[in-house]
Amino acid sequence: KISIIVPAYNIGAYVGRCLESLLNQTYPNIEVIAIDDGSQDDTGDLLERYAEKYPQIIVIHQKNSGVTAARFAGIERATGDYIGFVDGDDTVDSDMFEMLLTDADRYGADIAHCGYQMEFPDGRIYRFYGTGEVAEQDRDQGLLDLLEGRRVEPGLCNKLYRSSLLKTLLQDLRMDRAIRINEDLLMNFLLFSQASHSVFRDVCKYHYTMRKGSASKEEESLYKLRDPQHVAWLLWQETQD
Repeated sequence: KISIIVPAYNIGAYVGRCLESLLNQTYPNIEVIAIDDGSQDDTGDLLERYAEKYPQIIVIHQKNSGVTAARFAGIERATGDYIGFVDGDDTVDSDMFEMLLTDADRYGADIAHCGYQMEFPDGRIYRFYGTGEVAEQDRDQGLLDLLEGRRVEPGLCNKLYRSSLLKTLLQDLRMDRAIRINEDLLMNFLLFSQASHSVFRDVCKYHYTMRKGSASKEEESLYKLRDPQHVAWLLWQETQD
């Protein structure tokens, strides 16, 4: 079983197409856990309407606490053997999770991940990277590729994790749930540190939507300055031995 966690905040115009892409997955045994992170638009109502129609969708409502807290709320609720993440304004190809699960099983991997494409409002598409290669990684190689930005992109959403890895983070004090910037890099560092084996298939199955008003485009605020420094400090401490 795969649990897919979808954090959602003020994305009523996008979240429907995200859920449709998950409902159309070729792998059938999926639960979708959507977290309404205190939205002020119709996001929460849309999620509830989908949940009423599709029993595999579970909705959690919480006060606005940021994407990390939303994802952790999903992890706590997840019942799958594997867990994936999809941002509520993005979409995935219909066979992405079947492909990742097949690779995890075939290679005995704790983490299976793939390429992605970044889609801009003007129609431009940047692919990362689309070479078609398949690369197996042990713990050291996975961490090196992550920190060097090769093969392992810092994002969480193009990956499938063994559930037991993510469940350990619930008690890990290093994973501060208040972090909103570079939280994915920190979480991946902690997860790849535990993964004995991972596999990367470089086909671009995840569609990352660049849009005006997205979290990555918000006006400057204190956490945008604080969080990257905090994450960099934590990673420096963890890599000194």
